Amino acid sequence: MPKIEIPHHKTDRFRFIKIPELLYAGQVVDETAFYAPMQIHDFCEIIYIVEGSGEFKIGGKSYALQQGDVAIYNPGVLHEERSTSKKQEAFKVVYCGVDNLHIEGVPGGMLLPPYVDPVISCGQYASRVESYLSEMLRECDSQALGYETLSSNLLMSLITLIYRIIDAEHQFQSLKGKNELTIRTKEFIDNNFTQSISLKEIADTLYISQHYLSRLFKKDLGDSPVNYLITRRIEEAKRLLAESSAPVHEVAASVGYSNDKYFSMLFKKVTGITPSAYREGQR
Repeated sequence: MPKIEIPHHKTDRFRFIKIPELLYAGQVVDETAFYAPMQIHDFCEIIYIVEGSGEFKIGGKSYALQQGDVAIYNPGVLHEERSTSKKQEAFKVVYCGVDNLHIEGVPGGMLLPPYVDPVISCGQYASRVESYLSEMLRECDSQALGYETLSSNLLMSLITLIYRIIDAEHQFQSLKGKNELTIRTKEFIDNNFTQSISLKEIADTLYISQHYLSRLFKKDLGDSPVNYLITRRIEEAKRLLAESSAPVHEVAASVGYSNDKYFSMLFKKVTGITPSAYREGQR
């Protein structure tokens, strides 16, 4: 294998402003009826599903988790956990608590940016996420020479890997340095684009004028909030058309459009073809 040198001028823009502190590591093994009641922390927590499935309530929303998913709690977020595995199936998780966090481009103390969903599918990185957490647990349990240093390095590797995963979906690098209102607007649209929402509702939620919101969003992301909303809806509609046999009017309603003719017009304007033609091309 050829030698790969690291350039003196660093091109990797992911950076810890503070070295995170590992508070604890633990696991739940072979629990068939696990339940952790509603709680809240002043630090962050990372939980990885090794086996089984669960229903987690995080910040007032319910999430279904399965093997290969990770749940991440920022400080001050209410959360509740329960297993939903079948009686003969085990429920196993590994987890850790983290404090003293400050990642460049993320508010201090938070592990995840506010626009990122707290449940992430690790995909191809699942085995590495599990390995980092399991190795941290072993180091903390052994307390052998250098265990604190190794645990700290494993924690930073874990967090960095999590950001590699979320960057593919949320373009973390492209949002670094953007105005907090832009990030919150994008988060609001990402969480509510299937509902009937308007620019006025978004602006009212953030207590700013529609004009200022539009100007700021376009300056940071190169498009208006309305166009971004349309894009998110059309992308979801494309997925539904390709993966389901639901009629076009049901697809339209699922992405926030009560008028299927208006939806079809927008869809053709964005993609160049009608919803029916798009579906036919996916077969």
